[in-house]
Amino acid sequence: MDSSQQLVSNYVRSFVEQDGGSLRFAPIRDEDGRMCWELYGILPDGVERKVMLSKTGKPRIFKSSDAVIAYWQDIYPEASEVTIPILRSGNK
Repeated sequence: MDSSQQLVSNYVRSFVEQDGGSLRFAPIRDEDGRMCWELYGILPDGVERKVMLSKTGKPRIFKSSDAVIAYWQDIYPEASEVTIPILRSGNK
């Protein structure tokens, strides 16, 4: 993957398995103040790209930690852990 290309959701598995990329989750608050997580792809050279939904072009957002865990287990079936960052309590 070229570092200037957009990373779309239907390419994530290939990005990880074939391109040597990795993933991270960034905590955000939705319009109702609930914590959720945006997905980012990290290229081997360290450049980060926000993962966008292939159908809508909107950022890939997970609304629960259970959804983050399920997605991680799907992409990394051999993984025994996943880091789910949180916002500080003052970031409301």
